[in-house]
Amino acid sequence: MIDTEIFRRQLEESYSYSTPDVVERGLWFRMFGSFDFVYKSAVAGVIIHGGRMARTGKWNRDSWLNLSLDIWRGVENCGGRFDVSGCENLEKLKSPAVIVSNHMSLLETFAIPAIVLPFQHMTFVVKESLTKMPLFKDVMAGVQPISVGRKNPRDDLKTIMTEGQKVLKEGRSIVVFPQSTRSVTLKPAEFNSIGAKLAKRAGVPLVPLALKTDFHGLGRVIKDFGPVDRSKTVHFSFGPSMEISGNGRTEHEACIEFISEKLQSWGGSVEQDE
Repeated sequence: MIDTEIFRRQLEESYSYSTPDVVERGLWFRMFGSFDFVYKSAVAGVIIHGGRMARTGKWNRDSWLNLSLDIWRGVENCGGRFDVSGCENLEKLKSPAVIVSNHMSLLETFAIPAIVLPFQHMTFVVKESLTKMPLFKDVMAGVQPISVGRKNPRDDLKTIMTEGQKVLKEGRSIVVFPQSTRSVTLKPAEFNSIGAKLAKRAGVPLVPLALKTDFHGLGRVIKDFGPVDRSKTVHFSFGPSMEISGNGRTEHEACIEFISEKLQSWGGSVEQDE
């Protein structure tokens, strides 16, 4: 089972993490870890515990990191594997940054903080509905995200530009998912340039993050809770930071190229432009 301090030290020293070939698991997980309900119970436990932390004033950077690692423990206890690389690009940052990533499942929202928080305090841009949803809303109170309605792109842009600059000045990096919805296929045409625009406006670096989290599948009835595929490794890789020049299009396209190449190297799907 992942120890928080050992995990943090490994990231800071080797800038990477791979699930060991042999994971020490308790009797419960050895007996029932192959059943999806065990993993989903771990997800529910993180949501409940995080909400309690936020309500009781116990939410801070360290407690959030450990809460995020509870998801990692849940994945590994149920037979999943992680592969993380490129954290030296977080260590090199001299200021907060805008981190742009593809968006595949609910898993990354819970898992990313464990990788970023040892290097940078952070938050997310999220759908406003998450800040009002039962159970999730308490967790979001701890995360203190930038929330957007996803109905009016112009209003969303204004919100992200205004609130984003405040958050970055406070010293927190921002993770942005420029795709309109979660998808196992990266569609570059739907990957908007909001991250590059915010980085340019705030005068901070832009960092690409490629991920593959289809271990946690998308559901047909409830999108957030689909089937678990233990054959699929959970991948995260950070690219080099970029200072924005000009209108940011070059850096935006470089982010898409980095994410596309990584995703394809992991056996993921990228829709080719016609």
